[in-house]
Amino acid sequence: MRKGYSLLEQLVVLAVMTILLTLVGPRTLTALDQRAVRNARMQLVRALSAARASAQSRAERVSVAMDSTAGLFRILAGADTLLVRPLRAELGVVLAASRDTVTYGASGRGYGAANSTIVLSRGAAAETVFVARLGRARW
Repeated sequence: MRKGYSLLEQLVVLAVMTILLTLVGPRTLTALDQRAVRNARMQLVRALSAARASAQSRAERVSVAMDSTAGLFRILAGADTLLVRPLRAELGVVLAASRDTVTYGASGRGYGAANSTIVLSRGAAAETVFVARLGRARW
């Protein structure tokens, strides 16, 4: 009775595994990139919505400040920091914004020149979030 596997059997299994990983590997990485970018987009849109709601409930200006270099955004209300989200550190997502700050007035509308385009990317995956002058975020 034989116990174990021969060297030839192990090499065949290793060759089949290598071929499968070569075919499936890039697709898996692309799917992981898309999932990370989608998660970052959802976090950003939720943060913009929360900043808008906070501006209305506090009856003061609330800003979402984006730091492209550090890959994070913050929700700021006066001297208070309500939220910090490091997208690059958590998800490996790069953040590029046309404006570094989106500010909401007490009415919930964008304050000043609120139009902004924010691009989130990782690998080949990218999503864009648009913030309209009235303050609504869409993607």
